[in-house]
Parts: sequence; C-alpha cells; structure tokens
Amino acid sequence: MEQAAALEAGLANTTRLVQGIGEDQWENSTPCAKWNVRELVQHTVGVMANFAAGAANEPIPGDPMAYDLGSDPGAACASVAADCVANWKARGELESMVTLGDNEFPGMVGININLLDAYVHGWDIAQATGQNAELDEGLSAALHGFSQQAIPPAPREGDNFWAVVDAGDGASSAAQMLGYLGRNP
Repeated sequence: MEQAAALEAGLANTTRLVQGIGEDQWENSTPCAKWNVRELVQHTVGVMANFAAGAANEPIPGDPMAYDLGSDPGAACASVAADCVANWKARGELESMVTLGDNEFPGMVGININLLDAYVHGWDIAQATGQNAELDEGLSAALHGFSQQAIPPAPREGDNFWAVVDAGDGASSAAQMLGYLGRNP
C-alpha cells in the first residue's frame, strides 16, 4: 500500500474511533497508564497536527498535550487528520528530511511514525471505550515490520512502549504488532 494511502486509511480508522467515544467515557483509563481517554486523544491529535506541519515544512504547533480539542474532539480529529493526509500528499516525496522540533528524519520514517502513533493509539482508544478497533491485517503487518526496524525490543522503560508481549503462535498481524509495542492483544 502506498504510504499516503496507508496513512489515510489509518487516520480514518482512528478518527472513527475518536468519533465513537461516548460522552461518559472521556475520563476512562487507557492502556497508556499515564493518560485517560481525553488526554490520549489530545496527544494523538496533537501529534497528527505536528506531523501535518512537518510534512509541509512548517513550524510545528508545539507540545501535543497542549493541543486544544475544542468542544467537538471528533471533528477536531477529522480536520487534523485531513490536513495531515493532504500535506503528506502535497509533499509528493518521502526522501527529503522532515523536521519536528529538535528531531529530523527522512520523510519515509516520518510518515511511518505518524501512522504508527495514530493507528496504535486508535487501538488504545478502542480498548478504553469498548469499541472494535478493526485493525487492517496488511497495514498492521507493515507497521509491525517498521516497528521492528525503528524500535529496539529492549530495554524499554514503559513510557512509550512496554516490554514485548508474546502474541502467540498463529497470532494475527495486528496482535503481533500490538504485542511488539508492549500491548496485550
């Protein structure tokens, strides 16, 4: 799957999950122990906003946890996701460097980090709110491969990724990806 199309599919799934959060679920705990649902959505949308700016070679908005979701977080997520996809598509190439604050990496790495962050946090949101994450097997397999290249299996401090969880023989690509990132699929 071409990277911009993969990003579009992944962000659409995460947006669907954000829009499916019930009014009484915003304070629920999440698999990301330091964040409740609202904080996790704020982080996820804030990271997307930063990548949207980075893809367009614009200054990033700043700390994702300072992102203002407004009165309709689902609409905010949809808008930022659309901007993010549009900016990566307008960029047209993934060889040149992308700058996000103090971090700089090739565009291909940037778009994959952007996708991985939003996609996996979509699963986290689904777990916290009782929704079906509906993770795509092909996309999950590609992200699992990227994760294995970009994130060492150990040591892990547990802030962003926890110890690898064995998903078991014959596990789906989604379960393997989630297990590698320390989630219990």
